[in-house]
Amino acid sequence: MEWTITAIGINHQTAPVEVRELFFCTPKEGKLEELSFLSNLRGVKEIVLLSTCNRVEIYALTEGQEIAFELLEEFLKLKLGKADESLKRYFFVKRGREAVEHILSIPCGLSSMVLGENQITSQFKEAFELARRHQTLGKVLERLYQRALKTAKRVRSETAVSKTPVSVSYIAVVLAKNIFGFLEGCKVLVVGAGETAELTALYLKREKAQIFVTNRTFERAVSLARKIGGSVIDWNRYKEFLKEVDIAIFSTSSQSYLITAEELSKLFKKKHTPTVFIDISVPRNVDPKIADLEGVFLFNIDDLREIAEKNLQTRKEEAKKGWLIVKEETEKFLRWFESLERDRLIKELNSLVEKLKEYSLSEGETPKEILDKFTKRFMYPLYKVLKSHL
Repeated sequence: MEWTITAIGINHQTAPVEVRELFFCTPKEGKLEELSFLSNLRGVKEIVLLSTCNRVEIYALTEGQEIAFELLEEFLKLKLGKADESLKRYFFVKRGREAVEHILSIPCGLSSMVLGENQITSQFKEAFELARRHQTLGKVLERLYQRALKTAKRVRSETAVSKTPVSVSYIAVVLAKNIFGFLEGCKVLVVGAGETAELTALYLKREKAQIFVTNRTFERAVSLARKIGGSVIDWNRYKEFLKEVDIAIFSTSSQSYLITAEELSKLFKKKHTPTVFIDISVPRNVDPKIADLEGVFLFNIDDLREIAEKNLQTRKEEAKKGWLIVKEETEKFLRWFESLERDRLIKELNSLVEKLKEYSLSEGETPKEILDKFTKRFMYPLYKVLKSHL
């Protein structure tokens, strides 16, 4: 029987989040029940299950190509109780070269929602490690896994697909870093405690900045400050505190300016060091006129998005180079996989040859009986072996 590498799945390119979340798989006590179930299906030799917020994908070594569709049917039944035809259309089924190419692209970030992102590499590793622990990972998928990691390393070192930031929060930090040269020890005030403000603050923490948080709701400021290892500034005195900081990040739901150019001009009369204002709010929290003040750098959400779009275009160009690397590594893997199949064919033929050596004629057998015996013991098994490899 021919061995086939299969990739089946649903991801951000094929389905909306409300469909993807139906198939999300969470390990319980270190065990993935879906993986255990699928590994015991007919024709499945090896299997890995990758489940993230953007994708649920199954990678398998199967006996024959048709097993892929049976695998999809069983997965749908497992998660939904039935093989819902209306949801089946959201899944892709890839086999052979196409499947290998897809799997190799995953840890490179070339198939990610945020092109070139790095988080998927660790998620990819965790999925294969889980399969290894539960003995559903064999020689072929292990080799494919190692090839995928090597491909990801090449893509990240030989292209710039991950080197230009496309996250608004990260771009804000990069711009601030470009102005100061470094952020370690820089004082940063985060005004607001929402998701975007938190993400920006986390990037700043990586740069070892000194972070302060203020928010109208004191408890939320305390919660964010604890998460990032920062300090809390009372909402009623944060404007006065602006004189002390190097960077101020505004991200609140306020419908009007929280700081005006007139207010800041009075506060900054004796301030001689530059201050970066990053206004990620819509509507804007910071009066745009403050950009005219000496020593003040202001970036709003449109500035950041414009840079993000330019960087995304750069990533797309670099991704083309990345896909060439994926195709090259796919060829290398397939050459190894085909040699494995040839070795298996040779082994099976050798086994038949050994049986032929044991073949002996009985006295008095007619030519027809000899031919029937030879066909049954050697020619028919030989035909089956050759057919399975063609």
